[in-house]
Amino acid sequence: MLRLHDDRAAEPLTLAGPGTLRIRVHDPVGLAGLRPLLLADLVRRSAERRRIRALVFCDDPGEELRTAALTVNIPPPTPWDGAAGPRIDLHVTGPGADCDGEGRWIRCGELRAAIAFPAELTAAGLDPLAVRLALLAHGHRPPVDLTDEALRDAAAELARWRRRVAEWAESPSHPIDQGHAERIQRALDDDLDTAAALRLLRELEHDESVPPGSRFETFIHFDRVLGLDLPAEIGKI
Repeated sequence: MLRLHDDRAAEPLTLAGPGTLRIRVHDPVGLAGLRPLLLADLVRRSAERRRIRALVFCDDPGEELRTAALTVNIPPPTPWDGAAGPRIDLHVTGPGADCDGEGRWIRCGELRAAIAFPAELTAAGLDPLAVRLALLAHGHRPPVDLTDEALRDAAAELARWRRRVAEWAESPSHPIDQGHAERIQRALDDDLDTAAALRLLRELEHDESVPPGSRFETFIHFDRVLGLDLPAEIGKI
């Protein structure tokens, strides 16, 4: 069961299907608006795995942020019409925003970056999904500095994982490794702790006691939530 900690309530919001979840992202502005949009996307992906229909609404993010979001695997949300909009279950905001109104609220931490995304990243030959990985590595609450070094490290890890997934895909098939998968799922279920989930995936990557086919299935399984396009190199190496 997914538990999301509300910034205003003592009890977490728990998600267990089936049903419908309506999410609204408030006033995303500039590159910093990627964090609330990314959190809403993670909640949507997690909810849909539990047979929960997740609808994401958003105030107009502007063309620049809309393009940046698409580049990091965040599909366009439905435009928010406050006059005719439906009841919202979960509100997602950036730092410093007021948490007023009904429903549950999550405030994302500050994002500081000295890049023009995605243009500068692409010009440097880095995969734009390095931005998604770099943000996932911190979770959604702490402040994040997207430095050049952090993005290059994330791009290198993303490329390595895709190579490993492509290599493991050539091995005999094995079921998902239940021990590692249960620990990763517990991390994701605890307020979408993607930082802990990624640390556990790194442990699995280097655990030679787990068959390659099982590591493949486990990485692919969790990529459906993480959205890093890990199968991208399959058949190319």
